[in-house]
Amino acid sequence: MAPQALDIEGAVESQKKSMAVDDDGRPARTGNEWTALAHLVTAVSGAGVLSLAWSMSQIGWVAGSIILVLLALATLYSSSLLSDCYRHPDPAAGARNHTYTKCVNAILGKRQAWFCALAQYADLYGATVAFTIVASSSIAAIAQSVCYRKHGKNTPCDAVTGRYTLIFGGIQIFFSQLQDMQRVRWLSILATVMSFSYSFIVLSLSAIKASGIVYCIGIFTNETFLKSSEFTKHGHSHGTSFGVLVGSNMLVHVTTYQKTLGVLQAIGNMCYSFLFTSILIEIQDTLSSSPPENKTMRKTLLIGIVYTTMFYMALGGTGYAAYGDKTPGNLLSALVSYRHVFWLVDLANLFIIVRLVGAYQVTAQPIFGFVEFHASIYFQRKIMPNEKQPSHAVLPLQKKSSLDHLTIFRIVWRTSFVILTTMISMAFPFFNSILGLLGALAYWPLTIYFPIQMHMKKFDVQPWSSKWVGLQILMLFFLLVSFSCIAGSIEGIRQSMKKHQAFQI
Repeated sequence: MAPQALDIEGAVESQKKSMAVDDDGRPARTGNEWTALAHLVTAVSGAGVLSLAWSMSQIGWVAGSIILVLLALATLYSSSLLSDCYRHPDPAAGARNHTYTKCVNAILGKRQAWFCALAQYADLYGATVAFTIVASSSIAAIAQSVCYRKHGKNTPCDAVTGRYTLIFGGIQIFFSQLQDMQRVRWLSILATVMSFSYSFIVLSLSAIKASGIVYCIGIFTNETFLKSSEFTKHGHSHGTSFGVLVGSNMLVHVTTYQKTLGVLQAIGNMCYSFLFTSILIEIQDTLSSSPPENKTMRKTLLIGIVYTTMFYMALGGTGYAAYGDKTPGNLLSALVSYRHVFWLVDLANLFIIVRLVGAYQVTAQPIFGFVEFHASIYFQRKIMPNEKQPSHAVLPLQKKSSLDHLTIFRIVWRTSFVILTTMISMAFPFFNSILGLLGALAYWPLTIYFPIQMHMKKFDVQPWSSKWVGLQILMLFFLLVSFSCIAGSIEGIRQSMKKHQAFQI
């Protein structure tokens, strides 16, 4: 009986070991639809939501609402196609592709994979720049609020965002040393809570102003500031069906050229608000393999996109209703007028700072992982030239000396990454134009082109079939939209450069 007992113990031990690793020998994943949803909301409900009210003011109620719904449907459809490409050839039992680029490489080939990597990492890097711009603006807003409370509301307290950009960069240097997406899961959950919190505050204050309650509060509390011309008679400024009108209105003359430029940037901003496919595969790679990852991801996508679309409609609509043609590019900047509830405004800005700390890391981790994987192979070849190279992105380091090399490389590389991001944010702090350009550049290749091309190749969609024609029309339509928005955003940046002095501290 003794040998049998030993066999049972060995089987139990073997089962424990097998539970600690996945089917490809990598550490076992424990993610589910809720942790994936946290990553998804952290990635998608970020800086882009703050520009939605401005975007709605440029396009108007009718076209703005239609564009948001169309983008949501297109994103949901293409993202579902992309989730089926995580494993290949079988979407439920095939070999895992741990990154978006590896999916493209496995299905479409190496040349397409290089194009995908360029688009993906450029988008991710641009997102970190956008996060830095918004976070520094929120820190500056808190500093302004403190100044007003200390010296009075009539004191000029203009805060230069450059110094606060440096502060946010210093925070990111510290958090960038977290090693991978699994280890920043807690940061994503915290960031999601912050996203709900500050979004609720901004939505509530915009709704209060749009409804005229602010004016009533001003009369009740005898707040002369609330009775000023900043507010209309009823405390609101409802928008129009077609956005900012061409001609002289609200003491501002809007030309046809300016209207066209604003519309193109606004569409780019809306595209950016739905741009999360660049890290969708990396998020899916954190999910447990049972049930199949693509099924779990489809549930997450449906919940996440329905929530974000409803929230985008509410926030963009109430912000536009509250401020009309004067809607600012960053809706948070409008909250400075609510000095009677300064603590709530400061809290909203604090929430978005914390939220963007997490979003920055979720966005930057795929870039860190890509560079450090290739660095690990370099150190492997240098120290152990006869060793076989790994086929997956696990650090192939066995000797302490090589680990020391990679550790030093990681510290220097990640710190340099954050420093460069910070410098670019100080040089080009143009919120709406930057978001519009990022959305226009990345939405078509990452959300439309690659998912559709991989789906057609993987499932052998026959040329000139009805499905093939429909997918081609979808790709062509969004390609034309992207080109138009790129042109508008570049022109917007060019116009802004004429009025901006870079690296102000």
